[in-house]
Amino acid sequence: NISFVTKKKIGNAVKRNRIKRRLRSIMDEALKKNNLNLGYCYLMIAKDAASKTEYSEFKQVIFKDLEKIK
Repeated sequence: NISFVTKKKIGNAVKRNRIKRRLRSIMDEALKKNNLNLGYCYLMIAKDAASKTEYSEFKQVIFKDLEKIK
């Protein structure tokens, strides 16, 4: 189970939904590459910097963090 949280402080609904779509896309790729242990529940909490970061850099950071908890 993977959940995504974006606080209202990040911005309007359009901005928050864009961040969540990016996170879903990255987590789908992580599932395909078997970087996740499906025995756990994951909670992704977005920070304000997530909206300002390029997708490729954002993806790289997420994958690096997933490797740490593997």
